[in-house]
Order: sequence, then structure tokens, then C-alpha cells
Amino acid sequence: MEHSVANYKIMFLAGELAGRVFAVRNSGTLIGRRRDADIRPGGLDIGAEHVTLLPQSDHGVLLHVHANESARVNGDEVIGEGDFLLLPGADVRIGKELTFVLEEDDSPATPDSATVPSADPEEATEELTGETAGEESDVAAPSNDADCTRYASGAELEELRKFNRSRRWHRRIVLTGGVVLFLLIIGGAGVISRMQLENPVTWPGEVSGNFDDGEFRMEIEPDGKCLVYYPKTPGTVTKSDGNNHEIMTALGKNMDVPFHIVFTVSTLPDGFRKTRQKSFDEWRKRVSEQNGFAFLDDPEQEFYRPTESGFPYYRLSYTRQDKNFRWQGYASYMRYHDKELILLREVPASHFWRSEQVLQSFGAFVVSPAMVDHYWEIPAERMTEDSTRLLQRASFELRKNIAATVWDDVDLMLRTLLCRAYETNDPVLISAVVPLWREFREKQQIWYSQCCLAFQTYQTAGNSEGMNRIVNECLRRFPSPDDHRHVKIMKNIWTIEE
Repeated sequence: MEHSVANYKIMFLAGELAGRVFAVRNSGTLIGRRRDADIRPGGLDIGAEHVTLLPQSDHGVLLHVHANESARVNGDEVIGEGDFLLLPGADVRIGKELTFVLEEDDSPATPDSATVPSADPEEATEELTGETAGEESDVAAPSNDADCTRYASGAELEELRKFNRSRRWHRRIVLTGGVVLFLLIIGGAGVISRMQLENPVTWPGEVSGNFDDGEFRMEIEPDGKCLVYYPKTPGTVTKSDGNNHEIMTALGKNMDVPFHIVFTVSTLPDGFRKTRQKSFDEWRKRVSEQNGFAFLDDPEQEFYRPTESGFPYYRLSYTRQDKNFRWQGYASYMRYHDKELILLREVPASHFWRSEQVLQSFGAFVVSPAMVDHYWEIPAERMTEDSTRLLQRASFELRKNIAATVWDDVDLMLRTLLCRAYETNDPVLISAVVPLWREFREKQQIWYSQCCLAFQTYQTAGNSEGMNRIVNECLRRFPSPDDHRHVKIMKNIWTIEE
């Protein structure tokens, strides 16, 4: 005995189709974002073919979940290529929030295909199956029961036609604009070629190999040695006042881009108690308010001399306005003991677009290895013990095997002592603590060299476990971002002198 197929409908309870009712076709109803789907909700959480509803000959509707998709039936998940028999009252959720419930449909049977009445059937069909995905669900599975589904009205079809025409005009405008922009780019390239503008700009001598660079060498007590270098041109102008220098020169093969360098060294009040981060924040606020600086990005910590321990500095890009130019370039902010070191290298903002590469490649500043070795950070908090006690503790720790010493403790003891010695200008304390600091750095370097040799031996033997152990130990001993030696281990970069 054959059973007639019951009629079913689904009512959406949540999501963009909430309140909408659709009949379930006897041949099956596909829900998804595909153009020929019967019900087409929007949203990237719905698949092109998400689920199919197939009425059964006896009772219920079979829910088929397509590959790579999922659905929840009464709270239970049905994964891709899975089937579940839905009975009236079953609650189904697909995507993030689209939810419907299956109900029996008492209205007359719904044909599997229907046409949409329109004065112009061909145009209406084209528009309804085109780019108006959000409206197509309005005409899916029409029925004589107005509570289930409905045909698109004439007014709605007219709106669809207007929308489709506007989309065609939009595509034409975009295409025309793209062609015009392409022609402008070609024309601009031709103008640049005729004017023989160099892009990107090079450092003078980079192309010819004949570098005619000038330099200012500076000594910053105690034991600090650095220099500023710059390309010399017939029109180069320099001004110097002690360790403060200003250079106006030019970049480019044709030396046609003004290049301005300013390097200043100043002593900070209470510098041995002010951390690098705090002094940097104060400088940035001061030049923004008083000198018209506008910073274009967040500061990044980088290093001069990264092949040694690394001399840290903050780097950030900026623009500023003076009487004649709007300048754009890079600022490097450094600290050395209680000194504030600032390097500005800039070009007119109109030339920055073709000069950025050379400004990044040539930093115009060099720090000596001796200055790196004598660098130490001002501690945020000092130890409170008296100097004699700290000297005794530091000496005792340094007599141990350096591998068994707690480096963070020794480092803080010595930096506390160095701050006290130089702040009070105590020559006795300076002569006592500086040799301990040098000894500590030398022992660190010896330990590091041994790690380099051990790493190389493990690498030759293919011992990954030993290599990882060395890398992890160096990361612990030389934490990022204040020391670059762990990077050298990880990249296997070192020299025999180390």
C-alpha cells in the first residue's frame, strides 16, 4: 500500500529570515548561497550548498548536510555528509544563528516549479537569478497559501530592475575609472622618465661605488665613541657645537634631493634615575608640543651593532614643518648613561616616497664596540642595600662559575652601583664597580662563545635536541628585545673572534 507524501513547510525563527515561511518541495529544497538554491540566505557562515530537505514517502523530512558544513538538530550536531530524519516540531540551526522549525503544511500540494508573473518574463527571470541574492528567497517555492510563500509583486520587480541597472552603471564607472587611472600612471611614468627623476633614490656613490662620505667622530664620556656620516656634495653645509651636529647635504645619483641630518647630545637632569622609556616619552611629548613633530607610527626598538650585544634605540617615522619645508624622515632615540642622544635624518616630504629605501638602508650613524660594551640600562628600581654590601655580593657571585650565577641578580646589583657611582661622581666607587661590570660582560661573552661551539658541534652531528637546548638557554640568558646574542645563535651567525 503506497503512502502519499505529506506536505511540509519550514518557519524561520531566528536570523535574517526570521518570520519567513517556505514550503518544502517534494523534489527537495536546497538551502545555501548557490545561485540556483531554493532558499538563499546571505552571510559567509552559510555554505554554497549547506543543507537539503527531502520529504519522505512515509513520514518526516530527511535533512542532508553537505560536505564541509554542519547543522544542529534539537541541539545535536550533524556534520557534513550526515543525514537526520526531521519530524514536525524539529528545531534546526545552520550557520551562526539561522534557525527554523519543521511543520506540517495543510495547504494544497505545491508544484516543484513555478514561474513568476511579470509583464516582461525574460527580464524578470534574468534579474531574479542574477546578483540580487538577498531578494531571491522571496520567490522561492511559491504556494497558493499566502502564509507560506508568495510571488514577487510588480513593485518589487521594478525595484529589482532599478537595482540591476544601477549595478551595471556602477560597473561601467569603475571600469572607466580604472582605465583613466592606468593612463595616468603610464603618463606619470613618462613624465618622470623625461625629467630623469631617480626612483628610488640612492646614496651618492652606491651606483658608482665611489663613496665620498664625510663624518663627525664623537667621544661621549665615559668610554663612548660614535660617529655621524653623510654624503659630501659641492653644496654640503655643516654646523657643529661640541657633540651637536647639523648637516645639510643631498641624496641621489643626481644629488637632487635635500638631505638634512641633526644629531644632538644633551645631559638629562636626574638622568641616572630616569629610565630610557621615560625619557623617550618625555622627548616625544616635548617635540610634538613645541617643535611641530607629528609621529606617523608606533616606536620600534632596534639596535646599532647587532653583531655585538646590540646598542638599543627607539626608531619612529615623523613629519615636521619648518619655515621653508615640510620634512619627513626617521628619528633614532638613544640613551647612554645620563645622556640623551637623538639622530634625525629627513628629506622634504615631497621626496620621501622615493627616498624611504635609502633612509632605511643608510642609517647615517655608527656606534663603536667599546660603546656597546660600556652600555647599561638605567634600572627602573634600584636595590636598597648599601654600596659596600652590594660590592661584596657582586664580587662573590662573580667568583662562581658564570653558568651557575643568577645573571639577573648580578646585573641589577652592578647597574645599581654604577648609577650611584656616577650620580655622586664618586671616583672610589667608580674604580671599584667598573672592573666588576667589565668582568661580568667578559664572562658572559666566554659563556656565549662556548655555546656557539657547542651549537656548531651539535649541528654537525645532527643532534636537534642539543641544538634546541642551547637555543633555549641563550633565550633565557639573553632575553629579547634587549640583547641580540640569542638571535645570532638561532641564525648560526658568529665569527672566530667571538
